[in-house]
Amino acid sequence: MLNDSYVEYAVKTKPEKNFYLGVTGGILCIFLGVFLLLFDLIGIAIVLIGICLIVFFGKTKNIEYEYIITNGNVEISAIYGASRRAVKKQFDATLIKMVCPGDSNRIEGQQFDKRYDYTSKDKEAGSVAVVIERDDKKELVLLELNDKCIEHMKTYLRHKVYDL
Repeated sequence: MLNDSYVEYAVKTKPEKNFYLGVTGGILCIFLGVFLLLFDLIGIAIVLIGICLIVFFGKTKNIEYEYIITNGNVEISAIYGASRRAVKKQFDATLIKMVCPGDSNRIEGQQFDKRYDYTSKDKEAGSVAVVIERDDKKELVLLELNDKCIEHMKTYLRHKVYDL
């Protein structure tokens, strides 16, 4: 029986600007709606819109990305509010064309059909860029891996890992 090599790592994201804008907009809608309730029943609708904005954007505050790497195959899941989990992306090691630092000049001038950012959004943390090619389409996936994950990638993808 073969032994699978398995590495797991998770990063917590910072709230983005749209979170703060959405919550602020929701609070303003509630205040405006309460004020308009004094004059017209349309205020109820505006209060409900404000509550919906706060609930919708409140869910995006606590997101944690979990990376599971097994024999070079990668699965990325998002955990919302420490309770709900959703698989965001998964790909085999055979699809990976290159792994390098996120700010590497190896990917600087390349065109990608899609870009995915599954990092903490912290500029100082340093990201790892994984270039995958599927159906003649190039995709860039940004991850924030620890040393153990990088060593795992170097072991299973030794001819595809650069500058790490």
